[in-house]
Amino acid sequence: MRNTDTLTNEKSKRLKQQKLPEFEKVFHLFNPALCFFARRLVNDAAIAQDIVTDVFVKLWQRQSDFKTVYAVKAFLYISTRNACLNHNQKAQYQARIRENIRQQSNDIETEVMNEAIHAEVLQQVHNIVNELPEKCKEVMLLSYTKGLDCHEIARQMRLSVHTVRNQKNRGVHLVRNRFRFREEFVPIL
Repeated sequence: MRNTDTLTNEKSKRLKQQKLPEFEKVFHLFNPALCFFARRLVNDAAIAQDIVTDVFVKLWQRQSDFKTVYAVKAFLYISTRNACLNHNQKAQYQARIRENIRQQSNDIETEVMNEAIHAEVLQQVHNIVNELPEKCKEVMLLSYTKGLDCHEIARQMRLSVHTVRNQKNRGVHLVRNRFRFREEFVPIL
């Protein structure tokens, strides 16, 4: 039997002399094992095949760099492993981006829905306040839209603080009694 180094040197010489037939032999020799190896790393046969094909293209472009079949084999396996790891990292990154976009979209939809509900409620309250008796309406508007306290309202309207409190309580009571929650205000999740 021949020495392993002699056999390797003969294969390398043939690889350099007859590039296409030797490359086909290397392809047929390693392709199935590399596809199996890649499939285990990426969990998708089609992607694994694409990765292995790309690795063989790189081998074809750099075949003059290799002196032995062992160097070719090491290159194929290392390149396949690295390409699979890169693919997995890229897939995880893209999945995180898709999840962030989905989450932001849900947050925006929720915010828009909440704003729409808020606007509807405020409109209904505003309509009810506009129907209140004049002094009661004025006290409610000064209190809730301008943020004035009972003493400031009393000074501005030239009323007693007690009257302002009574008008405010009356207004809150009337608004509460007239305000109706309808099913359209309840968000369906």
